[in-house]
Amino acid sequence: MYRQRIHSLGRTWLLVSASLLGPFTASAQTFPPLQGDHYELQVYSRLDPIALNRIHAWELELRDRRGALVPEATIEVEGDMPAHRHGLPTAPRITEVLGPGRYLLEGMKFQMGGEWEVQFTIVTDHGTETLTLAFTL
Repeated sequence: MYRQRIHSLGRTWLLVSASLLGPFTASAQTFPPLQGDHYELQVYSRLDPIALNRIHAWELELRDRRGALVPEATIEVEGDMPAHRHGLPTAPRITEVLGPGRYLLEGMKFQMGGEWEVQFTIVTDHGTETLTLAFTL
């Protein structure tokens, strides 16, 4: 009810309210870093702000908990809208290693506004960990 009233005031108020009431609002290029037991993942969108129905790329920077860049990781990506029980309309994947610990993720696309979760499954010689980015478009 509160979000519906704010929505009528315009997109700016919706984004401000969503950032105060729930997950991070994806209106900026950089997301907050994701902290796991073994890794920290920084996610940068090449599309700023993120727009609906536009295929775009993200850059990922992977570090271990000591802050060292993690080269030669395999990162698999899945995304979904938990409230709607559907995933992304695309199959994003890492297409290029940009440097040690830096990866290019292509094929990101969001077909509707709402709460999204993107899961990053990181596999290295030291094990596997999944980090989840939750945000609202």
